[in-house]
Formats: sequence, C-alpha cells, structure tokens
Amino acid sequence: MFNNLPHDILNYNLYNFLNAKEIIKFKETSKNFKETKIPFLSLNKKLSLKYYYDPIFREKINLLNLNLALDLSKSKISDVSNLGNVHTLNLSYTKVSDVSNLANVHTLNLSYTKVSDVSNLGNVYTLDLSGTEVVNVSNLGNVHTLNICDTEVIDVSNLGNVHTLDISYTKVSDVSNLGNVHTLDISYTKVSDVSNLGNVHTLDLCGTKVLNVSNLGNVHTLNLSSTKISDVSNLGNVHTLDLSYTEVSNVSMLGNVYNLNLCNTKVLDVSNLGNVHTLDLCYTKAASNVSMLGNVYNLKLC
Repeated sequence: MFNNLPHDILNYNLYNFLNAKEIIKFKETSKNFKETKIPFLSLNKKLSLKYYYDPIFREKINLLNLNLALDLSKSKISDVSNLGNVHTLNLSYTKVSDVSNLANVHTLNLSYTKVSDVSNLGNVYTLDLSGTEVVNVSNLGNVHTLNICDTEVIDVSNLGNVHTLDISYTKVSDVSNLGNVHTLDISYTKVSDVSNLGNVHTLDLCGTKVLNVSNLGNVHTLNLSSTKISDVSNLGNVHTLDLSYTEVSNVSMLGNVYNLNLCNTKVLDVSNLGNVHTLDLCYTKAASNVSMLGNVYNLKLC
C-alpha cells in the first residue's frame, strides 16, 4: 500500500498519525541514518509505541518492523500474529498466549503472560519467560539471553549453550550441563551440586542448598549469600565474592579477592584482607578491629 511512497512522505504521514494519537514515547536516540530506510525511525531506534486499537494503525504497523521497539506491556492486546517482524517487543503482563509467529523477533519479553508453548522461539536472541507457565524449554538452546525465573521448568539439560541464563525460583535441581554458560543465576533453587560450574564467569547461588564450592575457584563473580557454606579456602582467586549471611568464619585465604562481602558472618580475623579493594564487615565482630585494613579502598562497617 505504501511501498511506492517516497521515504520523506511516508515518514511525515507516520509521524503525524502516531503523534495525533498521542502514543509516542521517546527513549534514547540513535542518529545513525544508515540503519533504516525511514529517517524518522532512524532517529529513534528504540522508539516505543503504546498499542492503540485503530484499524489504520493495524495497517501501518507492518511498516514499523525491524528498527522498532514496541512496548505493549500491561495493555489489552491478545493477538500479536502481525508483529513477527518487530525488532524488540515487550508483551509482559498481557493476555497473550499464542506467540507462534514471533520466531523472528530479536528481543522478546513475555514475562507474566499466559504463554506456555515456546517451541518456535529458538532463534530469539533475548527472551524473558519469567513468571509464565512454561515447562518445556528444550528448543531454546540457541537463545543468547534467557530468563525462566519463577516458571514451571525442571529440565534445563539443553540450555548449555545459552550465554546468560536465569533459572532462579524454579524447581530445577540438576545443572550439570550448564558448565559453559557465561552468566548463571540459580538462586533459590533446589540445586546442591555445582561441581561442573567451575568455568562459569558470573554465578549466583544465593539461597541454594550448595555446601561444596571447592571447584569454583575460577569463577569471576560468585554470590554465596544465604547458603550453608563454611569452607571457602579455594576461592582466593574469585574477583567478586558475596559471603553475607553464611557460616563462614575463616577468610585467611581471601586476601586477593577484589570485592568481598562478609556481612553477617562469623568472621573474627580479617588481618589478611588488607589488599581487598571493597570490603563489607557489617554486623560482624571483626568490624571492631580494623587497624590492619588501612589499604582497603572502600570499607563498610555499618
């Protein structure tokens, strides 16, 4: 219908139509005019539109495809069959259930929707399924960033190639195949064995049943808060380490840790921690004797 219109005329018509409906929200702009054939959109790659029930809008929506971010969250939308070419699509807190036509969307937020079948979404780059009733994620192994927090998922054995994975607040107990994940959040799960996760870069084990972390010495950022961990002797090379609310008492081997959180632990002796950059000793008895910590850049004593 509009394919033969000059870009500037098309641009002007779209702008006036959308502006008249007062559904334009501007976000950060990207002034790279080469990214799209529509100048108006090239100025606003992250342009976000609040969905408006209008037949003319439905006709024109297909023009706003690969360079557009649509924020339809908390709207009354239920049919998204025509939005398969949108680059970034936020459908959170909607009644959407059928997403079979959204396989080509780059970034897709389906959190707290009625979606359960995501078998066609294996090529989505960033996918948020948190708070849904999704159970089967076996086809999502190629997704780059995947959030399945607070879902019904139990089996994550096919997700070993995902770059960033959040499985917190699920019933997952076996993470043995996730050793190649870069950033992994398994907080508040039933996981107890993390022996295969030594190559993970950023690992969140907060609130888990993990007891043995002897194989995690090469992890860059490690959260062990609110666990039953007591032995951290092998974690001296971790860059950022959170041991708050644990049973840890001996931290003599952690002098090379850059960021160290010992809040509410049983630590008494911090004499070896003088080279730590950022140190949290809140609610510890060690906070009463910090004379040897003069080189610590950021010391928190509460």
